[in-house]
Amino acid sequence: MIVRTARLVLRPISPDDAEPLAALYADAEVTRWVHALDLADTRTQIDRFVEQWATRGIGPFAILDAETGDCLGRSGVKYWPEFDFTEVGWVLRRDVWGRGYATEAGQASLDYAFARSDLDYVTAIIAKPNVASIAVAQRLGMTPLRDIVVYDTDCTIYALDRPPDTVARHGDRGPGGR
Repeated sequence: MIVRTARLVLRPISPDDAEPLAALYADAEVTRWVHALDLADTRTQIDRFVEQWATRGIGPFAILDAETGDCLGRSGVKYWPEFDFTEVGWVLRRDVWGRGYATEAGQASLDYAFARSDLDYVTAIIAKPNVASIAVAQRLGMTPLRDIVVYDTDCTIYALDRPPDTVARHGDRGPGGR
């Protein structure tokens, strides 16, 4: 399950990613928009991600630099049972912001999710002041669906319907309709 783009390698997150992801989650600028996690909490999150891959056939990827193999962050999809939808997301190290990696990884994650599942659509939950992620969602073709409060943060749900030419191979049916 390796996905390659022009500059990145995406592979399912594994327990080996705990330390680089915990370092990512320790950066206060990164965690303006995602929860700060220590190493133990990162390992717990990774366990959930590994379980999602095992049960749904899709999930979050580790984003690796194709040339160096360095972990740059994570992207991919995550099912939210409390909302009954699947979200695409991206979290990258601050030192690689502004290079287009979020858009590149987000597009690859969407392509993979639609090809490997029966999802009708994928969402992105974005805090209203997070203009960088809003721009990524828009570049991915996502449009605002509705406002929501998540973890005491005012957010907008963006959504992208399954491309009409995408045929699901197998896997997650996902939520029906939106």
